Amino acid sequence: MTGAAIAPLLGTAAVAWPHLVIARIYLTLRCHLPRDLMTFLRDAHEHRGVLRQVGPVYQFRHLDLQRHLAGQR
Repeated sequence: MTGAAIAPLLGTAAVAWPHLVIARIYLTLRCHLPRDLMTFLRDAHEHRGVLRQVGPVYQFRHLDLQRHLAGQR
């Protein structure tokens, strides 16, 4: 490969968002993630009270629910 072909790949390796986009597309196509993730998270926060928002991050309100969904006991 030439340097011009490799440079864009190396530039995106240091940032998280390309990996997030790829993971979201993959998980959505495999039906493991809602199609509109942000709407789903906002609804879980505002209307259902399952999540709390701390800055730009959503967190589970209940540790037991988080453990259950993660498959831990």
